[in-house]
Amino acid sequence: MNPRSTPDAIELELKFGLRDVTVADISAALISGNTPLHTRWLQNTYYDTADGVLHQMGVAIRTRSIDQQHEMTVKIREPDEGGLSRRQEWNFPIDTVGLNRQQLLALPLPEAAHALIQSDALQPVFLNQFHRTDWLVVEGLTEIMVSLDCGAVEGNGGRSSVSELELELITGTVEELIAVGCHLTDQLPAFMAVISKAERGEWLLRGGSPVMAPDPSTVRGWLYRLSRMLDPLAGPNSTEAVRALAQCQDPVAIERFTGALLAGDLPQGLARWMVDLSLKDV
Repeated sequence: MNPRSTPDAIELELKFGLRDVTVADISAALISGNTPLHTRWLQNTYYDTADGVLHQMGVAIRTRSIDQQHEMTVKIREPDEGGLSRRQEWNFPIDTVGLNRQQLLALPLPEAAHALIQSDALQPVFLNQFHRTDWLVVEGLTEIMVSLDCGAVEGNGGRSSVSELELELITGTVEELIAVGCHLTDQLPAFMAVISKAERGEWLLRGGSPVMAPDPSTVRGWLYRLSRMLDPLAGPNSTEAVRALAQCQDPVAIERFTGALLAGDLPQGLARWMVDLSLKDV
């Protein structure tokens, strides 16, 4: 969420998956050696129909509780821009956990989404709970909020762990956001993450895994599949990760990363390579 950074309700962030990384590791790796602003306990409840119609529209509606404060958030997915996530987003304070139908109906959502809201068809479908630690990185005129999320998504009797690093641009350029993200993850076991907490919940609801998804038809699609195969939701699945890497058609990366991925490791430089490739016209 970014109430002060994006008055046009557009969220711009870069996200990485991590393994065995602590708050102290992030502080040590930051360019300016920042100490955390705070660590808070967050609980998010996502709403949809039982068969995930809202998710299929690209709309996510959730309530969030931070300590004793609550808010309702609505996001609409925009087309992928490489490793960057750009989404329309609205946040509303609410008194208690639950949907505010009047506020939802006032938003420019698809007509089908408005119909679901009007008919009270939306219900809680999954929950994610995690500790979020925030750092504010200031470099010249650039301000970036760095957040480490550690917790889990739960739904349909299943559970998927979450260890994610998100960098959200407050002021500055996209290039500076990418530079800070790559510098940080060069020092950590990391990969470019593409699975949102909402997608994680949808897989749990279906009782499935990203391994079950059909093979993509583009290099970028294979890169995204590589990311999903490295995620705990897929196992992670080392064999499928290496197969996806091979389809990315980069001989240097194949030679550099295959051995480590087969061993179940996240090699140094993997996250930067994934971000660089995602920003190319592939």
